[in-house]
Amino acid sequence: MKNIVTICLAVFTFIVAQDTTASVSQEPQLPGWGIYVGGAFGGATSVDDLPDGHSIESRLIVPNIGVSKGMFLGGVPLIVGAGYHPRGYTYEFDNPFTGSKTEVETQVNMLDVWATVPYPIGDRAILQAGFLLGTCLGGTQKTDDEEEDIDDIEGELDYGIMLGGGFAITEQIGVNVGYYIGLAEFDEMMKFNGLIFNLGYNF
Repeated sequence: MKNIVTICLAVFTFIVAQDTTASVSQEPQLPGWGIYVGGAFGGATSVDDLPDGHSIESRLIVPNIGVSKGMFLGGVPLIVGAGYHPRGYTYEFDNPFTGSKTEVETQVNMLDVWATVPYPIGDRAILQAGFLLGTCLGGTQKTDDEEEDIDDIEGELDYGIMLGGGFAITEQIGVNVGYYIGLAEFDEMMKFNGLIFNLGYNF
């Protein structure tokens, strides 16, 4: 919980400070405050080699939800944000007791802060590259019809880079797609990755 409060306060302070500076800046206009909702096809790679008959598969995870804000930092355009972004994957293995394949669905709930540098392509599209940092709120593992909480991962940090793009449907509504590449060895076991997609609304 301490990590969560620290990250939220840092982001809020940073955004307010930059918003004040931007009011007297002559830089080109960036999107103002916005909200977004979407999901991800989450996956992961194992830090260690998996045994024969074991594999990690992607799975759909929803929702991703958060807030965003355009700003300048030292003359560099940025889009920053914070939100709830679950990660997860499906672990499959040959069960010697049943003689069939067993699937374990893992979801890790994360509170993230992120920042990307937008590069315009025409009037409506942008390319984006940036980073993401998050702290874990907990998680669940589901096998068949049984689901249990994962409590010992609370407070674990995850970070990585994001590459993607966006397209403005109207002046206020846009869609974004990106790929997250995790760099942290989460719980000393996995590195997360995934295809992220969302629909955003700028005020």
